Amino acid sequence: MTSDPDVSPSLDVLPQPLLEAQAARREFLVALEPLRGELFRYCRRLTGSVWDAEDLAQETLARALTRAAVSHQPVERPMAWLVRIATNAFLDQVRRPAALLVEPSERAAPVLADPAEVRDALAGMSTLLAPQERAAVVLKDVFDLPLKEIAAMLSTTEGAVKAALHRGRGRLTDPDRASALARRTAPDRDTLDALATAFTAYDLDRLTKLFVEDAVSDVIGMAHEVGRDQIAAGSLHHTLVLETSVRWRAEVRELDGDPLVLMWATPTDGNSPEAVEDVLRAETADGGITRLRWYYFCPDVLAEVGDRLDVPYRTHGHGL
Repeated sequence: MTSDPDVSPSLDVLPQPLLEAQAARREFLVALEPLRGELFRYCRRLTGSVWDAEDLAQETLARALTRAAVSHQPVERPMAWLVRIATNAFLDQVRRPAALLVEPSERAAPVLADPAEVRDALAGMSTLLAPQERAAVVLKDVFDLPLKEIAAMLSTTEGAVKAALHRGRGRLTDPDRASALARRTAPDRDTLDALATAFTAYDLDRLTKLFVEDAVSDVIGMAHEVGRDQIAAGSLHHTLVLETSVRWRAEVRELDGDPLVLMWATPTDGNSPEAVEDVLRAETADGGITRLRWYYFCPDVLAEVGDRLDVPYRTHGHGL
């Protein structure tokens, strides 16, 4: 019988050289900054969701940093390199035990599907297509990559890619596809309303109490906090106490049927009008917040949310 690992604290604190790792990460992200928008757009097409796209982009960059750290050769065609990493990360997240690409014997969809119609339908394909079918459609119909390169990325054959394209295009142009898109689990609206009210009132105590004891807060791409106390002393304290250049107002709005919190900011110097500068998404359980995601440093997300909700917004880059 194998004994459990010893979790006694033989190392209390990780050494300061971790700061060097943070500096290396920053330098790496600065180098990739010109590609961040294109990477997000690829992830957006692949996942069909602005939120999942940002998560996938962050995961891709984390994997890319690890890959670069063990590579002894220059990375040629860095965008193609990132696309390959993003594709593999996506497939790892959703991979099933059984093969996902269709068998050649299955009836193929008509080849006459309108490419423009297919591209317009991509936003809903996360619930319509198997993951490898989804990747094949995006890589071919959006990025127009050769079948040979797509097959290499998906670790399959060109014939299997062709079959996946036929079936995927057919599902995306199916007139009954709308009924397959109507399933999602939304956070509790009352909890989000309470969150917005507490933010607007600058009530740190009331805001803190909305989080469960072991809640998680992610300032995407910048900070990760675990536990109510750490969240209160970190992101909440920074927003309501340390951040004095703007005055915040929170408002719950819906996007694609899901509630989210828009964080409106009015500069205290009076030089700019009120605009959305952050977007929050919460996960809830039993009336408490279990996870909160902040998208302040996600300009592509803020731009899409602002444009789709037709509200003014300001972005601040990726915090590099």
